[in-house]
Amino acid sequence: MACIDATKTGDISRSGTLWSYDKIGASVSTVAIADGLVYAAGFDGRLHCLDAETGNCLWIHEAGGPVWGSPLVADGKIYLGSGKKLLWGLEAGKELKVINRIRACDPIYTTPTAANGVLYVVTNHHLYAVENRSGKFDLRRD
Repeated sequence: MACIDATKTGDISRSGTLWSYDKIGASVSTVAIADGLVYAAGFDGRLHCLDAETGNCLWIHEAGGPVWGSPLVADGKIYLGSGKKLLWGLEAGKELKVINRIRACDPIYTTPTAANGVLYVVTNHHLYAVENRSGKFDLRRD
């Protein structure tokens, strides 16, 4: 993964590279960026948090299975699904803090979506709507 200054000219893969990070293996995920931090996940089941300005790794979270979807940052939290049927909620920030995790009925290969205070997560067979009631995730299957 590399951070490139797109205002440069010529071969910007060389002249525009601000930093690179080679600790993420194969991935089809997009990154999530919030408050100067980059969150990137890979098939190896790890979520990496990097400083967006320097590329320095601040922490790595073991998600417990391959990650196919992308992390979502919403309302100061990071949401991430894994192929081991886990939905993670972490606090967005420079320190790793797990808020909660939910075990789903199926692997989660998609990116969670947030709308109107509800987090929607799709698996192969179910649509979950996750709401925050009393500080913990609640899970309803539709």
